[in-house]
Amino acid sequence: MYNNQGNQTITGKELSYLADTLKNEELLAKLCVQGAANCQSQSLKQTLSQLSQERLQNISTLINTMQQQSGMTH
Repeated sequence: MYNNQGNQTITGKELSYLADTLKNEELLAKLCVQGAANCQSQSLKQTLSQLSQERLQNISTLINTMQQQSGMTH
């Protein structure tokens, strides 16, 4: 399926998969933050903090993609 600009659009089923992925990324980010707050090892704390930042970046990317595909703006 293509929109007027010739770009490929995402189907409803694909948007549903993106929504599920968004929920999973949010859960992973929360778990990483919680793990970083509770661990004693500085290297593990740093790794979990980095992973939580990566998950937050993924969340941002997913939200932007879903907004673009649904025609929503910020």
